[in-house]
Amino acid sequence: MIALHAGPCQVSNIYIFKKENPGLFSGCITSAESVLITLQSHIEVLSFLADNEKRAIPVISIAPQSLASLAASLPEPTTVRQVLHRIRAFCTQVLGFVHVFDTTFARHVSLKEHVREFEERRAQGNLPMLASACPGWICYAEKAHPGMLPFISKTKSPQQVMGTLVKKWLGEKWGKK
Repeated sequence: MIALHAGPCQVSNIYIFKKENPGLFSGCITSAESVLITLQSHIEVLSFLADNEKRAIPVISIAPQSLASLAASLPEPTTVRQVLHRIRAFCTQVLGFVHVFDTTFARHVSLKEHVREFEERRAQGNLPMLASACPGWICYAEKAHPGMLPFISKTKSPQQVMGTLVKKWLGEKWGKK
């Protein structure tokens, strides 16, 4: 399964799920991780789509912030829904993706889980709780400030929730594992 996720940083996050080489390229990267770009770039995604022949179900998820930014950049007034419709048409009709989702539902799931985790931590006196939807920030905190790790929320980000929904829940419905 392959998924492209345009995240809150308005940088595309490309997920390439292959049985022989599972991988992840996330848009916010450190210099050490920049090597991954050559291995998992948009060129690899386009190549995969061209050679797919229905073996996998290519999926794109895009954050509402990215849709809003694109809508604001267009010369004529355009709604976020219209931008999503245009992106969905381009990605499915031109690029060969099968599904295009926005991550609004995943954001709601993530927010509800953050609230639940915060209430649990507050009841246990285990605060503060730091949370971020940016995988780059989490990666930075893990590498540069390991003392912060006990305070970082364990709740999945909206893009992780979307990845789980696509890979596990929808994957099962589509007969893919």
